[in-house]
Amino acid sequence: MLDLGTPEGVADAFLHHGVTPADMHGISADELEAVYAKAYEDLDAERYDEALDDLALLVQQDPWEPRYQFAFALCLQYLGDAEAAGQHYAQSLLMDATNAFCTFRMGECLAALGNLTEARDAFESTVKLSYLKNDYADVRELAQQQLDALANIGA
Repeated sequence: MLDLGTPEGVADAFLHHGVTPADMHGISADELEAVYAKAYEDLDAERYDEALDDLALLVQQDPWEPRYQFAFALCLQYLGDAEAAGQHYAQSLLMDATNAFCTFRMGECLAALGNLTEARDAFESTVKLSYLKNDYADVRELAQQQLDALANIGA
C-alpha cells in the first residue's frame, strides 16, 4: 500500500512505483493526450508561447513520458532557450535512448551554446542511431550536414 500522506511516501510512489503527479491529481491519460494534441497543434503552427504552458503542464504532470519532454524541449529551443531545451532533450533521451531526433536536437542546442565538441558527439550519435529505424534517414542526413559544417570550421 502506498502512503501518499507524507513527503517520503509521495517520493517513494513517484520514484519507485511510477506514480505521477497526474495520477495523484486524478488526471486521466486521455486528458493528458488532449492537452498534448492541442500543444502539438500549437507547436506545428509556430504558436510557441501558447504551446509552452500546455507542455510545461504535461511535463509537470507526467515527467516520465518522453514525448512530453521532447515536445517541451522543442518548444524551449524554438523560443531560444537552448540550455533548458538541452536539459529536457536529455530527459527524453534517458527514457528513449534510441531516439535519433533527440540526439540531433541536443546537438543543435550544444552548438548554439558554443559547445562544439559535445555538439559533434551528439551529431555522430545521431548518425549511428539513425540506422536503427528507417524513419531516421532524414535526420541522418541533417546530422551529417552539421558534422560537415563543424569540420569546415575546424571544430
